[in-house]
Amino acid sequence: MQIDEKDFLSFITVKQSLAPETIRHCMSRFRIIRAWFADKELTKENVEIFLLELKQSGLRNNSLNTYNFALRHLRDYCKDRGMPSDFFDGFKSFKKNRADIVILTLEEIEKILNTPLTYGNFRGKDVSFLDFRYRAMTMFLAYTGCRYSEAADLKIKHLDLSAGKAIFTETKTNENRTVYFTEPLIGNIKEITEDWGPDNYLFRNTVENHIKVSDYSADLKRRARAAGITKRAFPHNFRHSFITSLLETGVPIEQVALLVGHRDIRTTFSTYAHLADKTLQRAALRHPLMRKNVDPKEIIRAVKEALENFDLANDPRFKFDISVRQNGLNFSLLAKK
Repeated sequence: MQIDEKDFLSFITVKQSLAPETIRHCMSRFRIIRAWFADKELTKENVEIFLLELKQSGLRNNSLNTYNFALRHLRDYCKDRGMPSDFFDGFKSFKKNRADIVILTLEEIEKILNTPLTYGNFRGKDVSFLDFRYRAMTMFLAYTGCRYSEAADLKIKHLDLSAGKAIFTETKTNENRTVYFTEPLIGNIKEITEDWGPDNYLFRNTVENHIKVSDYSADLKRRARAAGITKRAFPHNFRHSFITSLLETGVPIEQVALLVGHRDIRTTFSTYAHLADKTLQRAALRHPLMRKNVDPKEIIRAVKEALENFDLANDPRFKFDISVRQNGLNFSLLAKK
């Protein structure tokens, strides 16, 4: 197989218009494919053998599909360049495995955010500032539910701190998306952007470039262990937790999909709805035909849980009191001056 790597990269970047993160994944699979086919012809038979070897090595279907993705683009490339391109005809995607989704509770996220780490020197330079930068990035992921690549590629010029928002221009769907956030994240971002120009990355490493996912992941695992978190810790945890929390607090799934950049609402539903089954059940019970037959105690319990989701008892801006009685509940809510 004689495929020029730079030419293939040019094709998927310009003609296929893939997003930067998608290009990175596609090229990593392309290099593995090219190495395997170095002394073999690119034929249907060899593609089948290649995929079979991957499957027999223990690769799960979701990972196998990343190779299918690269092979489809390789087929399109060969067709565009006038080369034989029937080597992937007839191949279908593998049935997707449901991902093992790890959800962090709000308490666990707070523990991670409040756990400092110490850093040594890097090339003789004190890099203790990394602790604040990494924690600010973690807070950004937790507050916005964005993909790691979106945060890593975010530049200062795409921030509007007066409005508490950021605009992602490098997204998986190739569409701009706005996310919103509040203090203390706004203050943290102001601190790390002070004296830096608009074209600089928001989250920077020791050499003032964007933070690689491998470096951030290693830092997060170390911080989670120090915080006493026993769950597997990786960047996407915050996205999973963000989406699930919104669904469980009753935010309509259409709005959740828009906030996190799911082009198709079915992606949000199929991936996360089973984690928010209680929310779906409540939604069904709101139908007029069923609501009149719901046990009044269930309605009272739902109202109580809805209030608790706001965590008003721990919000210093409000005076909140709630008491549960045998057949109901009383509550008062006042904003402090």
